[in-house]
Amino acid sequence: MIFNALKNIQQHNERGWIPGPEEEKKAFESRIKALDHFFSYPPEDIDNFLTDRDWTHAQEITKHLYDFSPDWVVAHYSNRKLSFFQGAATWISESNDLRIPLIQLRKKFETGKLLGLYLRDEVLAHEAAHAARMQFDEPLFEEIFAYKTSPRFWRRLFGPLFQHSWEAYTFIFLLLFPIGVEIALLFDVELGDFVLLRFTPLIFFAYLFARLVVLRITLALALKRLKNFLKNPQKKWAVAFRLKDREIFQFALQTEKKLADYLNGQKSLRWDIIKQTYFNK
Repeated sequence: MIFNALKNIQQHNERGWIPGPEEEKKAFESRIKALDHFFSYPPEDIDNFLTDRDWTHAQEITKHLYDFSPDWVVAHYSNRKLSFFQGAATWISESNDLRIPLIQLRKKFETGKLLGLYLRDEVLAHEAAHAARMQFDEPLFEEIFAYKTSPRFWRRLFGPLFQHSWEAYTFIFLLLFPIGVEIALLFDVELGDFVLLRFTPLIFFAYLFARLVVLRITLALALKRLKNFLKNPQKKWAVAFRLKDREIFQFALQTEKKLADYLNGQKSLRWDIIKQTYFNK
């Protein structure tokens, strides 16, 4: 019975049903039932669903990177409620600590691309990464993991600059400052020290970029250290994907002895499946 229960959880893990930090078995099973029910019985006002074929390449991407192949995320084509600049969106409904994702793609994605810029496969893989970590409230590395699914180097590099939507909106707002300064100078308005406002977008961008560099270095160190503990070192990204922010910093900065002690002390459902699946005995 114990073997069968563990086997079932491992199968859940391969589908992207990953226990969240401190999530107990009963709560995890309730969440799985809710997600499965939502997939089988989505809201009646939703139609034009993506087919299994639409998901094929996105599932290959997440399987290769993070060792899970999602077949339970509801996704559909619709332009309703999308802003003019949005190609896709993931809506999250939450009830009793359960989070249910719904992916919405603009209808033009039915051809596989949106205006030749975004591939449907990379958008689906990106959103599936968020869906798999739905129970994690760990923002530091979240976007790095999500943008890792992109085939475009520049998107993987600069995509994770913004960890929260308000940061993107703040940056856009700050871009108005240099424009306003230039207009004021055009009309010979005396600005004094306020002329320095023209540099605020650059300063904010520098902060975001410096933060991203620190996080990337930290993650690289953690991945390097992780390889020493794994049955298959090629699964290092899959394991990091299942860690909390603090744990990634631990793998990056602590000695192997302290890490071994930490691993031995972890008894949660999440760590049980991680250790059984990926770590050396």
